Amino acid sequence: MFYKQFLTIIDVLNPDFVESFDYWLATLPRNNQKNITASVVSSRLGAKYSIAESILKFAEKQHILESYYLVKCPDCDYNLDIITKDEVADVLINPVFCDECGEDKKITLDDIYVAYKVIQQADVSEDEIARAIDKKLKQSEESDANFFKADSLLNKPDILYETFYNPSELAYKKFIEQREKLDLDYGKNTTAKGKALETLVLEIFNQIRYVRGTNDVKTKTNQFDCTLLCGVDTIYLSVFNYLSPFFIIECKNEKEKPDNTYINKLQSIMDTNDAQFGIVFGRKDATKPCFEISREHYLLHKTSNKQQIIITCSDEDLKYIIDKKVNLLKYLHYKIMQIICNSPTATYEMFMKEQHTWKNKK
Repeated sequence: MFYKQFLTIIDVLNPDFVESFDYWLATLPRNNQKNITASVVSSRLGAKYSIAESILKFAEKQHILESYYLVKCPDCDYNLDIITKDEVADVLINPVFCDECGEDKKITLDDIYVAYKVIQQADVSEDEIARAIDKKLKQSEESDANFFKADSLLNKPDILYETFYNPSELAYKKFIEQREKLDLDYGKNTTAKGKALETLVLEIFNQIRYVRGTNDVKTKTNQFDCTLLCGVDTIYLSVFNYLSPFFIIECKNEKEKPDNTYINKLQSIMDTNDAQFGIVFGRKDATKPCFEISREHYLLHKTSNKQQIIITCSDEDLKYIIDKKVNLLKYLHYKIMQIICNSPTATYEMFMKEQHTWKNKK
């Protein structure tokens, strides 16, 4: 082995594949030690894409490789930029100028690719490398041939959600502090008691990039507890298709379970505006009829251009969002799935190990 780190996984992955990857990586010419993708490893070494992806991630953890994201022009395939995960959201929202085409380009997940570069050379002499290269068949390593659609972020929805929702430890500390205020003795001041839950909910949802909320929106007939503008919509299916252009959250900091009264009220509000998504946020799980009404409302609108989905959340959901630090966008994906699939007993744990795609909205 040129890289001793790979000895630790020789019994986990196919030994021949690990040795081939070690040999291939160690003997790569300097000018080919970047733009390494899972598709390239898969095609060069005849391995499944998932196995190629696994060994690249392992090499990254061992600080042999470093990952980055390459933005390519959707029309001419020109390399527009190299970005970090934190910059993905900005690139998806703001057009990127292509020098080759001479115009701004709208970037989608299909145009952003995961790639790796070598940051640690094999711990062997140059003579050993030279002898290995002499035995190796000459390979044409055109960098543009490294990128296939399987490497684009379109096939990695987790990265999309992580780049748009990634609260700091300070933010989580603030979540905990706000949650502790929910059970203070507010006496007869029901307004202050209700505001405590609204404040917490806004604190959490405002952590989504390009989402901004307030509890001050009033109409001629209603006052919304929380109204959140969503500046993100995607041409591919994602949770943002429901959050855009805005969504509404009704907060009930009460001992009683939210009942169908709150669901019906939120439905009547959504019927008069462009909101496609609503949440009834209580302290306890909503009554069973709430789910049934939400499901019927979804079926009524699922074939229209404007869909409407209402979910319910409680303290149990806050445990996932705050204590377990589950990504909020992934969690909303799961809650919406419950309504779409008519599966109130489905748990989040069922989806932790597998990737699940969105059902076609049409």
